[in-house]
Amino acid sequence: MYTNLKRFACLTVALLLLMIPAASAVSFPVTFNANCPVFQSANIRSASVNIPAGTNVTLTAINGPWAQVKGGNITAYCALAALNLRNPVHAYANCDTKLYASASTSARSMNIGVNTDLYILGWDGDFCRVTNAQRNVTAYILSSQISNTKVVTATDPRKNVIVADWFKGGSSILKKGYYGYMYDIWSGQFIRIKRMGGHNHADVEPATAEDTAKLYAACGGDFSWDSRPVILIVGNTYVACAINTEPHGDQTITNNGYNGQFCLHMVNSKTHGGNAVNGEHQKAIQTAYRWAHSA
Repeated sequence: MYTNLKRFACLTVALLLLMIPAASAVSFPVTFNANCPVFQSANIRSASVNIPAGTNVTLTAINGPWAQVKGGNITAYCALAALNLRNPVHAYANCDTKLYASASTSARSMNIGVNTDLYILGWDGDFCRVTNAQRNVTAYILSSQISNTKVVTATDPRKNVIVADWFKGGSSILKKGYYGYMYDIWSGQFIRIKRMGGHNHADVEPATAEDTAKLYAACGGDFSWDSRPVILIVGNTYVACAINTEPHGDQTITNNGYNGQFCLHMVNSKTHGGNAVNGEHQKAIQTAYRWAHSA
């Protein structure tokens, strides 16, 4: 690899080495899983050489389908899908889902259950390439359906429900990037959510299209800014909260049928726009708490 990359670096072409904006700066030892061209810049028209399968390099940045790799003191660019992690990362299916034979939902598939053990080998578009513990099966799963921790399936929504001050520990109950459950007390729906961000409150999104459908049904087929009382369930922690259901802003899950995010509030959390505590949300939180302790 180093010999080829040195040849690559010495190609006399009038091109500058372009540093792709790193959507994700990383440092992983990887292996080419197939014969693959590597390019002088993140552009298929730039100078290239072919690298054989099995060659080891270091993955240093990811931007969409492109990977930035280093071998020795040479930096080059290739398709992210051509790389396998040399040390697969242990992960879990975060819902009942499917494994696909290739990176397409139209490919042959098999069903797997929530919390199935998986080992991430690499990435290909919207998919993670995964294997089993024995490393003798390779398959693909949608990246939105994999987590680095097990999820806890929802049980009794009245169990030990508390109220939590957002700015005194509440914000850390459902961490950014993690999944939990939300129980809508008016409809009886358990809805899986992912926290994508938020500072004054949690910005969350339905985990799957099925969860979006449950949310839509819960609010009578009309998303709105009106406040609703819910119970947030994260592991063994049950918190009285409030939400609105109107899609807005950004999203990280693009195949859940929900165009944006919605807001989840706890005691003393604030709105983004007004930076103020919302009275209707605070009433809904108390409604959820009283409901949990009324039985």
